[in-house]
Amino acid sequence: MIKETMNKFQRVQAAINLEPYDRVPVAPHINLEYAFRYKGRPAADAYNLAVAGEGIQAMFDLYNSVGGWDACTLATGALPVTPHYILLLAIIYGNTMKYPGQDSRLDVNTSPQYAEREVMTIQDYDQIIEKGWHKFLEDNRERICGSFMGIPTTFSELPGYSQMLSGAYAANVQQWAQMGVPIMAGALLSDPEMILSLLRTAKEFTLDLYRRPDKVKKTLDVMSKDITQGAIDSARVAGPDPKNGLPGIMVSCERGGGTYYNLKTFEYFVWPYIKEEVETWWKAGYVTTLHFDTDWIKNMPYLLQLPRKSCIVELDSKTDMFKTKDILGDHLCLMGDVPASISAKGTVDDMEQYCAKLIEYVGKDTGLILSNGCAVPPDTKYENFKAMINSVKKFAPGRSKK
Repeated sequence: MIKETMNKFQRVQAAINLEPYDRVPVAPHINLEYAFRYKGRPAADAYNLAVAGEGIQAMFDLYNSVGGWDACTLATGALPVTPHYILLLAIIYGNTMKYPGQDSRLDVNTSPQYAEREVMTIQDYDQIIEKGWHKFLEDNRERICGSFMGIPTTFSELPGYSQMLSGAYAANVQQWAQMGVPIMAGALLSDPEMILSLLRTAKEFTLDLYRRPDKVKKTLDVMSKDITQGAIDSARVAGPDPKNGLPGIMVSCERGGGTYYNLKTFEYFVWPYIKEEVETWWKAGYVTTLHFDTDWIKNMPYLLQLPRKSCIVELDSKTDMFKTKDILGDHLCLMGDVPASISAKGTVDDMEQYCAKLIEYVGKDTGLILSNGCAVPPDTKYENFKAMINSVKKFAPGRSKK
């Protein structure tokens, strides 16, 4: 076993700051789905407000069962939110997704599934440009924002609801803090291009990029300013302004990368806003976790334009983690990227072999936080999850020759 000379916060901070660590930190990207499954209950319980508290306790029990981990991506169970930020979550998670336990077509032990429908019209671009993103959400709340986790239907009710959620999140952060576990993100959102794609559908939005590019660009300009500031306002609810970048801000990036669009489209409609957000949050004291779903390997060189140490680049196993390390070097911390297939269908040996490769190569000297590729699948084998958590204590990162 590797001798530990740092506490959890120091270890995670060293990885983010690209400084030497005693071992690679591990921070599973985990939600209540797997915590409930660990207790023998359906994953659908994660989306039932009546039993959310039981899920948080299940998470603590899981943590203790596997010997603990170094950090949490989110504090689980709630989010620090402002009223407008709640509406953003209602768009992302309420209008375009179907949930187990609420939709009879889904198995109770599966994860939520996208079910796209066109809820934003072409005319809505003009509304956003004229009114601003936040005002547009207020005026179109019932049409644009779906139902998610009991979010009120009227805007006047949102301040009280946001205060309730934020209080729950702060309490959860404190529970983890008592165990010495830092929380990596105090706000969760998607980039502006992703939001429009969800509202228009991927097909219609892609057509918009070619049929009305100037209008889309103006809309993205307006949205970005409100979203960037809104994330800061929400993250601040998690506690005082961070001295060390945590809790930071997590951005879900999926539809803007090389899987969907060529680099010319990416450079015009996607990259300027990711770059602006990261730089703004970095100046405000926040580290950004860029959560990249799908394959973004073609886009990775652009991240060298971001301030060094300003981001955690979280990959979901579709983007080659080893090639990404070669591209980014010691510019940004990487996080990931154990494939879901190993977690759910592999063996303990499969898990240990893959983690050892990541730790040796990607974690060389510093700059790796071991985690899952996206969230821990609800059908993950317990022995595989435990093996991932404990692999960082078993396998040492590579070291450069002095």
